[in-house]
Amino acid sequence: MSPLLALIFFGLITMTALTIEVIYAYATQGFGYGFSSNRPQIERTALGLRIGRTYQNQVESAAYIVPILLAATVAGLDSFGVTTAAGLIVAGRAAFVLLYYTGIPFIRILGFSCGSFGSLYIAYVLLTSSLGTAG
Repeated sequence: MSPLLALIFFGLITMTALTIEVIYAYATQGFGYGFSSNRPQIERTALGLRIGRTYQNQVESAAYIVPILLAATVAGLDSFGVTTAAGLIVAGRAAFVLLYYTGIPFIRILGFSCGSFGSLYIAYVLLTSSLGTAG
């Protein structure tokens, strides 16, 4: 998967996580809750907390994944290793989101690790390719 396609899929995963959070809020708090400017403090269920934390983690991971994928796209990286790493990022983040919703402890680390290692690999390729052309 190209870094650009991975970036698009990463955005779709993030939008899906946000949509699930919004739909869950409407389903549990009523439709008027979304239009209220003075929302009361609510007590969330365990599932509601996981849904919120899933989206928050996805947004936080964008801080390191999006710049790396964007830099790889601009640099035109398309080697087998980079495309595999980009695919791992998408598959890992999608698995992480789904596994986080389940509430099963520790298993979501596998998805998180795939996304992180894929990002680290692409960052390594970016750094070594730019160091090689700097001289």
